[in-house]
Amino acid sequence: MSNEHKNEEEMKMEDFESMLEESLKQPTIGSRVKGVIAQIQGDDVIINIGSKTEGIADKNEFPDDLKVGDTLELVVLGFITGGYMRLSRRTVNERSDWNALKDASDKVVNVKIESHTEKGYRGKIGDIDAFIPENHIDLKSRMKDPGYYVGKTFQAKLLKLSGSGKHRSALVSPKEYILDQSNKVKQDFLNKLKVGDVVKGVIKTLKEYGAFVSFGPVDGFLHKSNIRWGRPRNPSKYVEEGQEIEVKILEVNLENGKIEVGLKQLTEDPWSGVSAKYPVDSFVKATLIGRRRNGYIAEAEPGVDVFIPLEELSWLKNARISMNPKDIIEGRVLDYDSEHKRIITSVKMMNENPWKALKKATPEGSVIEGRVKNITNFGIFVDFGQFVDGLIRKGDISWSEEPSDLSVLYKPGDTVEAKVLKIDEARERVSLGVKQVSQNPWKELPKNIAGKAHDVTVTAVTKTGLDVALPSGLKGHIPSTELDPGKSSPENFKAGDVVSATLIKADIKEKSILLSIKKHISDSERKETKEYMEKLKKTDESQGFGAIFKDKLK
Repeated sequence: MSNEHKNEEEMKMEDFESMLEESLKQPTIGSRVKGVIAQIQGDDVIINIGSKTEGIADKNEFPDDLKVGDTLELVVLGFITGGYMRLSRRTVNERSDWNALKDASDKVVNVKIESHTEKGYRGKIGDIDAFIPENHIDLKSRMKDPGYYVGKTFQAKLLKLSGSGKHRSALVSPKEYILDQSNKVKQDFLNKLKVGDVVKGVIKTLKEYGAFVSFGPVDGFLHKSNIRWGRPRNPSKYVEEGQEIEVKILEVNLENGKIEVGLKQLTEDPWSGVSAKYPVDSFVKATLIGRRRNGYIAEAEPGVDVFIPLEELSWLKNARISMNPKDIIEGRVLDYDSEHKRIITSVKMMNENPWKALKKATPEGSVIEGRVKNITNFGIFVDFGQFVDGLIRKGDISWSEEPSDLSVLYKPGDTVEAKVLKIDEARERVSLGVKQVSQNPWKELPKNIAGKAHDVTVTAVTKTGLDVALPSGLKGHIPSTELDPGKSSPENFKAGDVVSATLIKADIKEKSILLSIKKHISDSERKETKEYMEKLKKTDESQGFGAIFKDKLK
């Protein structure tokens, strides 16, 4: 026998021994075996596993398309009468499914819902039992009948694995899977957005404060202040639910998944050209919006507000001005408030300053004529045809003394003549004076009556003497000690008597005048004596005393 033939025989022997040893091995319970379907008899599947004994498996463990010749992997469960091995395909699947679940990194599984229970749903993940709590079947499970889910397969998130052997089970949630997927899509969408991007969306919901815009995976918020330039009050006037719009991304918050968008930002801010359109000293018309603490706000156009400070409403501080929302106002541009995007405007400058007109028409020092409008305890108000009444204070009625009761002298409607004393624009007052129409007699006193004798009228008899009326409305007093020596008691006089008296003392500061009848008599006698003596000097001495006495005797 050649060496080549000898080696070939040795190899055949080794293969035979190996096959014999392999054929004599018996599978043990729990081991895995491979087999080929030999027959299908009723509920039993006969499987050839290449051993002395064939295996039998339950047909219910196999899919409906099972056929002879299919190769399968099974697990040995034990031995039954007749030398057959009890095999199970389900056990293999359960082990595979369980290992797959334990090793899964994304924890996403397919679960087939088999039934609905009181607390949730039961199903299968392959051959592993699964349970879905009632509130985890869907995002809005209460809106659907439980029967809707039975028999259907859903993707779910694996929450927990428990048990061992035949009691293995999984807790899963389709709802959590939907949320995870939604969050992933949402996050991917947000990551692609940049501030300034222009995107299309659909108005989903309208509120008083703005609108929610749907961009598919994410909703954006459109505040009403970003719908249009200016002061949009009701978003429904500018957009409607279901409307497709383009908006600009204003803010993206990756942490809370929120975005803010703007519609007005797609157009130029009208404030950017305000100085060219409304230059200083030009006129602007605006619609009144409302009152503020220190003025009024109006809108010249969307995005351009007008602010009228209270002091710019009228030249008169106490003027009562009624302004209501939607009123059209017109004013002169004074300045710009860029911080608040407002044009500072003056309404009063649309008219001439009445104070300047008043000073021009009735300057200080001019004499006016008016009617008494109101009488108070401190003076009278006079309407002299201007926007403001003039005030004549008590002290400006007479040069002699301040009247105690003005109602005795004046009544509403009386015509008075007065001089304009002062026009005080800051305090919005016009001061008038009656006594100033005539000269101040106190200034003329030394020239008029100082040291001179006058006939005066007694106005009152007092214990201390006589009160008398002097020229220019002045009043004087004759003390009892200065009366006629022949009539030294005031009781010898009465009101209305006319007496001759001489000024003996005048105090301009205190505005008091003292007169004397006694001095007047003495001055008169002295004057007569002086005149007589001067007459004697002029008489011709040649006439002698006879001529003198002759004249006296006539």
